[in-house]
Amino acid sequence: MSADQDIFDAIVVGAGPAGLSAALRMAQGGLNVVVVERGESAGSKNLGGLLYTTQLEKLLPGCQERALREGALERAVSRRRIVYLGEERHMALDFGAEAWSGAPGNHTWTVHRPAFDRWFAKQAEDAGANLVEGMVVDELVYEGEGQARRAVGVRLRGDEEFRCRVVVLADGAHGLAGQAARKELGMTSPHPQHFALGVKEAIALPAQVIEDRFGLAPGQGAALDFIGEPFKGLIGGAFIYTQRETLNVGFAGRLDSLQKVGVEPGEVLDRFKRHPEIQRLLKGGELLEYGAHLIPEGGIDCVPQLTGNGVVVVGDAAGLVNMSLYKEGTNHAMESGRLAADAVIAASASGDFTRAGLASYEKAMAESLALQDLRKVRELPAVLEGAPGLLGEYPDRICHLLTDWFTITDEPKERMQKRAVKQALGGLSKLRLARDLYRARRLM
Repeated sequence: MSADQDIFDAIVVGAGPAGLSAALRMAQGGLNVVVVERGESAGSKNLGGLLYTTQLEKLLPGCQERALREGALERAVSRRRIVYLGEERHMALDFGAEAWSGAPGNHTWTVHRPAFDRWFAKQAEDAGANLVEGMVVDELVYEGEGQARRAVGVRLRGDEEFRCRVVVLADGAHGLAGQAARKELGMTSPHPQHFALGVKEAIALPAQVIEDRFGLAPGQGAALDFIGEPFKGLIGGAFIYTQRETLNVGFAGRLDSLQKVGVEPGEVLDRFKRHPEIQRLLKGGELLEYGAHLIPEGGIDCVPQLTGNGVVVVGDAAGLVNMSLYKEGTNHAMESGRLAADAVIAASASGDFTRAGLASYEKAMAESLALQDLRKVRELPAVLEGAPGLLGEYPDRICHLLTDWFTITDEPKERMQKRAVKQALGGLSKLRLARDLYRARRLM
């Protein structure tokens, strides 16, 4: 890429799912697009996780079987498990369906993000987008004053500038260029963003061991979510996702709750891994990789203005993460990238890249799946702050109740069961219990 080239139609900052979706769609629409990624390659800063593919199908119809063949997808998630962990106790809700196996299944896959992102980047390149890796965008380039001020390009580290008609900010939850641009162009949000910090490990196990241990047929996958005793006092939880020959194991917790309790996320992950039930699942595994990732969890009230003069904001940079049990981020990122690209294509036809010219993006996002889902869980951050027992104390009490209820003794069952209920509910007011159970519906 040379500074002597013509002005690009669009420069995308960041080659994650949001940025690549935008680049792919714009390239399909005939625009001259370049994606600038600060990592050595697309996805190199990530490990693995869940991927919902409904938006991927809108960009690349019928792609899932090909993506599986080419190593972009790991396992179709045919089994899900929500696990309550008490101290040396556990309780699980385990469910699944044969119809979820294979492609397209339930549009839910485990992925190794470096492999998936590289594959997705190739699809964008094949459509005509240019990908530049290992380059850092320090800031945007602006022209004009006051309300007419607009972004006209990017400045790379080393002071090299590249001009464009619109910049797509896909630089993640805490991208410095994106934050500076929103301030420069007055792109405000109703409330400051709240963040969680996620830590992950990739743990190697043979495919046969994974399938036997998690009750899976070859090629099938499982997604397990954990709340309870290891996370007492914290707003957060853990997960295990099965990949072909690795387990993706991690914990994510709100930064403010981690600071309040005075623990590091790595400590919490270690505590989680020491639980007897988790030790059983991880037994014999070899640690391959470790990583950390900042997650925007403020919800819809922290989503910023999505357009400015010469700028659109997508994905984690826009805070589009559903922090309920769905843990949906990449799907919303892809949707925002696709809708932003559609707005840029329309603006290109009219030649108007002002905020007014890009307004169709905000209108489309208002009706998007992402914002509809975020509206549904709008109260969730406040619920978790007001009822922290939902993630720690209550799971522990439920585990105690069930294990005490089914402990076999020579006592009459009625006496044993009454004692189990009394011990499980001891010191808990009925009013608080009713209030917290009513709030718990927001977790879904």
